[in-house]
Amino acid sequence: MSAKIITFPKDAVTVKEHHAITTSLAVAQVFGKQHKDVLKAARNLECSNEFRRRNFAPSSYINEQGKAQPMYEITRRNT
Repeated sequence: MSAKIITFPKDAVTVKEHHAITTSLAVAQVFGKQHKDVLKAARNLECSNEFRRRNFAPSSYINEQGKAQPMYEITRRNT
């Protein structure tokens, strides 16, 4: 098995309130997935509500047609 090199866009990870943050849009782009599938996977994670609330913040972005669309801001918070 050979290793695959993944190139991350410059803005794939940002810092917000001292935490590294990415978005479901960036995850979809980096891993070559459709954003709707990443959203579905995030919604269907088997985890506690507390974990989901701390690490998957509902957000939105404006698409090419100027309409707000759902996305998640994703981080890893221990506290």
